[in-house]
Amino acid sequence: MKEKKLELDINGKPYSVTIHDFSAYEASVTVNGKTYTVGLKDLGIEQVSDLQPAPLPQRDLEASNRIGPMPAPEKLHKPKVILEASSILAPLPGMIQKILVRAGDQIKAGQHVIIMEAMKMENEIQAATDGTVKEIKVKEGDSVNEGDVLILME
Repeated sequence: MKEKKLELDINGKPYSVTIHDFSAYEASVTVNGKTYTVGLKDLGIEQVSDLQPAPLPQRDLEASNRIGPMPAPEKLHKPKVILEASSILAPLPGMIQKILVRAGDQIKAGQHVIIMEAMKMENEIQAATDGTVKEIKVKEGDSVNEGDVLILME
């Protein structure tokens, strides 16, 4: 901001004011030859909407640079058995009410394989692809979370 000089009269007393620096939070001003840093509490949104916040002091910038970027998340380990077989996952958290297939059963895409209660409603879990049930990973009465493997297929 370019310096701004003002001549004010407050209660009959003259003041010479120079505004050196101004942000949404503080201003550097000289009043009658004495310099002050003035904290600004509430100028009203319409008056400060186009102002940028004051830059962080150098020590804060240095501290934020030491923290550095967030590390990249580690790759999740997926057991080999899940990678080699397709699986049917729980679409939401709930409780297994009834298992409609057994290991070794041939199933078709769209076939109902498990009935699960979630949010006080029965949900029929369907196979997404044709295949053979390799292993059932849950039993009736089990609570499951979204994404848990229910059935492994070949």
